[in-house]
Amino acid sequence: MFFRTKQKTAAAPGENPRDPRYTCIAKVAINGFEGEAVLRNINRGGFRMESKTYIIIKTGENYVMQIKPETASGLEPFEMKVEVRWVRSAESSFNSGFLIAGNRDISFENYVNYIKTRNLARGA
Repeated sequence: MFFRTKQKTAAAPGENPRDPRYTCIAKVAINGFEGEAVLRNINRGGFRMESKTYIIIKTGENYVMQIKPETASGLEPFEMKVEVRWVRSAESSFNSGFLIAGNRDISFENYVNYIKTRNLARGA
């Protein structure tokens, strides 16, 4: 019989595991997939992506992801290096967790700040 053990993972540089996480909708492009995805639990260290379309990616691999923020943000699309931490497929959605693997670009910081401000204004 095999048991899966929970492993504690260290926080990414610049990320405090207690940092609040926010939900946003952005178009993304990764590994040949381009479409709309919901970036859930986004903070300065990483995020969870949810999509209705299956994306072929592997845990532990690094990719360059392009994020196209929603028009209301006034922000330009930007790219960042991400590492896939986990992948789960469900009947109606595809979920994956990402860690920011490279330096956090100012565009990403601006996007997180925009999402944070928007969520706080909505009382989230």
